[in-house]
Amino acid sequence: MIFENEILFQRYYPPKESIEKRTDEYFEQKSKVKEMVNGEFKDSEIELLKNRIFKDILPAYSEYRQIKDSYLEKIENRSLLKYIGFTVLGLEALEAVFLKIGVLAPPTLIISVLFEILLGGAIYRIKNLTDQGKIIAAKKYFFATVHNTQKKLHTDIEYSEYQHKKGTDQIVSEINVLLKKYDNKDNFWKDFIKIRKHDPTTQTSFEKLNTPEFGDFILLHFDDKYNARIRKIRYDELFKQAELYFKNKQ
Repeated sequence: MIFENEILFQRYYPPKESIEKRTDEYFEQKSKVKEMVNGEFKDSEIELLKNRIFKDILPAYSEYRQIKDSYLEKIENRSLLKYIGFTVLGLEALEAVFLKIGVLAPPTLIISVLFEILLGGAIYRIKNLTDQGKIIAAKKYFFATVHNTQKKLHTDIEYSEYQHKKGTDQIVSEINVLLKKYDNKDNFWKDFIKIRKHDPTTQTSFEKLNTPEFGDFILLHFDDKYNARIRKIRYDELFKQAELYFKNKQ
């Protein structure tokens, strides 16, 4: 709707930045506002929405924009005087050809010209309404695309939540295996601090920490199989589960 409201202004003063870059900046600002308001927030839904906007909405909007610009240009370039003038000249020429007797007599001419002026204006109006109707149809089609994208987004979010739950279940299983290797909570926390501080992502960097019990848990962190955000999620879950585990073990 931001772009739709700007559409007329942009036809005369095109923005320096592309619609993709401005959309990117919009989401960047949205994320900052959410972070200021909420302190922390889940950016996964915003990222999914952004992906859908770039994949579905922007191409559909560009198509709609081209159609709208094309018909607006036709409407702006269409001249009422030309339509009236051509209608009057055309019909008068036909009358002169087919009705040679008395057609140019003043009373007949005045009535004829008035009719032709009204007819020219009506044709002009009909052409404009037809083009405006095509713009409205293109807009409806565009917003149908938006509506369908909303449905796809809901599916994306549900699938993301499913994947997260599935991933969390896997993490819990890995954590249980890891924690059973420690009889002493102090030894676990000492190793955990080392791992969390250095965040090893290669076999070599991991071996330098001398924390072999973490071998199976940390294996998937090697060679960028998990990015920094996912590794943080895994460490945070490990921290929570370890607190519960050693508390219950007391």
